[in-house]
Amino acid sequence: LILEDWHPDLPEFIKAKRDMGAITNANISVGISHKFMEAVEHDLEWELVFPDTSDPDYDELWDGNLKRWRDEYKKPVKVYQRVRAREIWDTLMESAWLSAEPGVVFLERMNEDSNSWYFEELISTNPCGEQPLPGWGVCNLGHINLARFVSGPIGSATVNWDDLRRAVRGGVRFLDNVIDITPYFFPENEKVQKSERRIGLGTLGLGEMLIRLGLRYGDESSAEFIDRLYEFIATEAYLASVDLAKEKGPFPKFDAEKYLQSG
Repeated sequence: LILEDWHPDLPEFIKAKRDMGAITNANISVGISHKFMEAVEHDLEWELVFPDTSDPDYDELWDGNLKRWRDEYKKPVKVYQRVRAREIWDTLMESAWLSAEPGVVFLERMNEDSNSWYFEELISTNPCGEQPLPGWGVCNLGHINLARFVSGPIGSATVNWDDLRRAVRGGVRFLDNVIDITPYFFPENEKVQKSERRIGLGTLGLGEMLIRLGLRYGDESSAEFIDRLYEFIATEAYLASVDLAKEKGPFPKFDAEKYLQSG
């Protein structure tokens, strides 16, 4: 469940998980914008607002996107409260420390970097937050256990790059097949997923991998290795996707020129 940083209910939402019975069986996060982070950095006042619901076009035009409502449609908003941005931020951090939630989700950053920017807007994530999603988007996830791709004694082990390459490419094909054999509960889910064929290939076991390689998590050598590791995984995943497109055709929403313009 994500509430954006401009919403009038934000102060109550941030504290919701302090009451163990208020919101159950769901993770919560705050959608954080660039402007909010600037307000925190410079200790500025922050407005909590909502569209003017008396506007005659409210029922037809309001879809939850404040920027579209205010900047594109030039529609009025009502200011419900003015607070220091740092006060909101500090309360958010305190709640995360007390109850492990809410998290923070940088929605603008997700959309700026999204290669599906030209046909959909990312509005949330799947329930555990691994994957940004559009409306009716589907979370189709699988993970590679990195600890299985290291051999040798602890401290001087080596990475089995060829085996990892095969696992990444097999994982992409596996997850792509899942798209076609899944029984979808809602036709909207099936329509969105089969038009974009979104998959989420993740990893686990990074900590164990680093230990066996003799690398301390967080120091410069581990950061350099992690950059190399995930560049390798991402590149191989994209190459596997290219092979699937040659074999089966690209996903229906694919537009090469626009796809390559993404962040």
